[in-house]
Amino acid sequence: MKLFQSKEIQGLCLCLAVMGLTYALLLMLLILFTGVKLYKTVIIVTTLSSILFTLGLNKQVKSRLKWQLEGYFSRKLPPKFQLI
Repeated sequence: MKLFQSKEIQGLCLCLAVMGLTYALLLMLLILFTGVKLYKTVIIVTTLSSILFTLGLNKQVKSRLKWQLEGYFSRKLPPKFQLI
């Protein structure tokens, strides 16, 4: 996607994503203290914000995050516990 390779557009996406996630956090606090049922709204805002956050990252940052997450979740077992 050539549109999202511009640094200005990536910055805008990241800014909107952070604002959306902050809004979702404030909605969750409102739900916690008042009991208002806004669960669908929180899910929609969080989903859209995470999509914008992903679009705002460049390829190097995405690959670094992926590498760190793979390293975190794929712990190697000691040799005596590995299946052959």
